Amino acid sequence: FTKAIKYWVPSIAASSMIIYKGEEFKDWNGHALITSLKDQSLRKVEFKDNNFLNEEVIFKDKIGRIRDIEIQEDTGKIFLITDQGSIWRLSK
Repeated sequence: FTKAIKYWVPSIAASSMIIYKGEEFKDWNGHALITSLKDQSLRKVEFKDNNFLNEEVIFKDKIGRIRDIEIQEDTGKIFLITDQGSIWRLSK
């Protein structure tokens, strides 16, 4: 094991993570997208060579507890699933 690149204290209760690869948000390619249960957010974390560079909270407390994230392969659109069973699509 190695030291974590990024961690949160107190915990955000991360629920899912994916490394973005797609056409819809080209400038996000290679960035980690992390969903949170506790603060109900989507976070974009940039890193390079296992070093943390930047974190951006895309939204917080807008759609509820985010359970999962998926990327549509052919378009790069982002889909989020909440505790309430809602599916949200992010696109430009």
